[in-house]
Amino acid sequence: MSEVPRTRFGYVDTAAGQLRYREAGAGVPVLLLHWMPGSSAQYSAVIEAFAAEGFRAIAPDLPGCGVSFRRSGHWSIGDFADNLIEAFAGWQFERGIVVGGHLSSEIAIEIALRRPERVALAVLDGTPVWDAELRASILSSATPKPIEVRADGEHLAGLWEQLCAEIRIWRPNEPWSPELGAYAMQLLKARMLADFDRRPARALLEYDIFGGLAALSEARVPVLALAAADDPLQNCHEAVLSRVAGATGHRFPGEHPVHRRATAAIYIAPILERWRALAEGGR
Repeated sequence: MSEVPRTRFGYVDTAAGQLRYREAGAGVPVLLLHWMPGSSAQYSAVIEAFAAEGFRAIAPDLPGCGVSFRRSGHWSIGDFADNLIEAFAGWQFERGIVVGGHLSSEIAIEIALRRPERVALAVLDGTPVWDAELRASILSSATPKPIEVRADGEHLAGLWEQLCAEIRIWRPNEPWSPELGAYAMQLLKARMLADFDRRPARALLEYDIFGGLAALSEARVPVLALAAADDPLQNCHEAVLSRVAGATGHRFPGEHPVHRRATAAIYIAPILERWRALAEGGR
């Protein structure tokens, strides 16, 4: 039985501060951008799955998330993309796969537009293709009220309730268990480390996704769009495919496989299939 590639932790310097990241394996690099709010812990099993297939998987805690540096002021999607591109040198990321989910799918688009020669395949996992009216409507209520930290921890009750409701979106029929509780605690920790920062929602809502997809089509960067039946953004899947020339798509039935260690191999399978097709000369 082959040894499971060991995940390593490191820091890479950028002008804005240090990014903490996880990595494993060697070979073609795969940059994994976690959903927000959250951290690179989302991809713990996926990193190992890619490494076992002969890839070098890199998953950073995005600025303001996990234990990476705290952002100062508001960051646009372009700001996130520029910061990660700056980190390419430290990671020795010359050309490879960039995977982004939800808000991070927009960051992946901007990385591909700014450095198309470095992105051999852009994987967009649930992309919020929302028109300007819907984005403006959500943005009007997206600014959170300041949280008053209390010594008795009562300020965490509302956050915990929100997290549990979100978990039920992804795992609607799973009984509560120690494993599920540990997953909820992981999310809670990520949000606490991010100083309850929900400003990334503003970046997502301000981004011109239609313009981004149109430019991505013109840039002719290969695109794989992913969707899962239980993902609230699955209804945007066809919108991505129709707006990016040559894009291919894959739908996962039922629960999104990125959330479980047991289904990590299922998650990476369509990415590997698309990569191999490109390597054989396909588009």
